[in-house]
Amino acid sequence: MTPYYADDLVTIYHGDCRDLLPIDADVLLTDPPYGIGWALHGGGHKAKMAGTRIHAGIEGDADTSLRDAVLGMLPEMPGAVFGSFQAPFPADVRQVLIYHKSADSGLVGSVTGFRKDTEPIFLVGPWPRRDVSRSSLFTSQIGLQRLQKVLGHPHAKPVDVLIPLLRMCPEGTVLDPFMGSGSTLVAAKSLGRRAIGIEIDERYCEIAARRCSQEVLGLGA
Repeated sequence: MTPYYADDLVTIYHGDCRDLLPIDADVLLTDPPYGIGWALHGGGHKAKMAGTRIHAGIEGDADTSLRDAVLGMLPEMPGAVFGSFQAPFPADVRQVLIYHKSADSGLVGSVTGFRKDTEPIFLVGPWPRRDVSRSSLFTSQIGLQRLQKVLGHPHAKPVDVLIPLLRMCPEGTVLDPFMGSGSTLVAAKSLGRRAIGIEIDERYCEIAARRCSQEVLGLGA
C-alpha cells in the first residue's frame, strides 16, 4: 500500500488498520477507541466552562471489540495502550499505568465534584523485565482544551506524556494503528525513533503529516 506520508523516520498510512496489519514494528503505542460510546452533545454549565463543542463520537467506540481485535493481531508485540476505567481491560494486561491530565480537563461528565482527569495506560504483550526506575504516573503540563482545539481531535494526547512513556518502551520501530492527529509519531520522531501510523480518517492523516513534516516539533501542537 502506498504511504499517505513518509520521511526518514515516519510513515503514515490512510486506511483501516485491520486491513494493513500485521506490520513489521517492534513496539505498540496507541490510543484506540475505548469502547465507552463517547459522544459530546454540548450544553450545560460544565461544557460551556470547558469550552467543549459538539462531537458525534468516535468510530468503533461502541465496545472494545475493535481494540481487542487489533491487539489480537499483534500478540508478540509489547505495547502501551491508552484506555478507560469505564470499559473492560484488554486481555493479559501486565501492568496499569496512570495518565493524569492537565487541570483544564475532566470537567464534563462528573457528578461527584471530582474531575474525571485520569486514564489507564495498559501495558500488554511481552514486556522485558527491568529494574524499577520511575513512577507509573504520567502527568501533562499542556492544557488539553487548547491542544484539542489546535489539533481538531477530541482526544489528542500531549507529547509531554508520550515522550517519557516512549523512553520506557522497548527499542525499535513504534507502531500506532489508531494514529489520530499523530502525537505518537511526533513523540517518536523527536526521540529519533522510526514510527508507523495508521488512521482511518483522512483529515487526521493530513494533520499528522503536517505535524511530522515540521522541522521544529513542539511538545503540544
